[in-house]
Amino acid sequence: GETEEDFADTMDVVEKVQYDSAFTFIYSKRTGTPAAAMEDQVPEEVVKERFDRLLERVQQIAAVHAGKDVGKVVEVLVEEQNGQDASLMTGRTSQNYVVHFPGETCLIGKIIPVKLIESKGFYY
Repeated sequence: GETEEDFADTMDVVEKVQYDSAFTFIYSKRTGTPAAAMEDQVPEEVVKERFDRLLERVQQIAAVHAGKDVGKVVEVLVEEQNGQDASLMTGRTSQNYVVHFPGETCLIGKIIPVKLIESKGFYY
């Protein structure tokens, strides 16, 4: 299993690269698979604690990166009407940040300029 040193190496890479997103998941042991029979399984509480540390750091990095674009006008691909507020549209920047902004459904599928007013960490 992953040692604390292995995990520290992962965190070191996150710091050096400054990942602002990571598709992470917690490994699920499945009976009958070779991985399930491996020795030195990492205890679930350790796995969860490491996962939380990794996710927290990536979120911190994302918030810093996103904050740098506040006040800028960026191109946004309009994807859909916002599910929580029908007066807003939702789209994505070329860096894959989610942006919520006032607009009409006729904008869906178009790339439009949007001024980023406020960063919420993972979205504007």
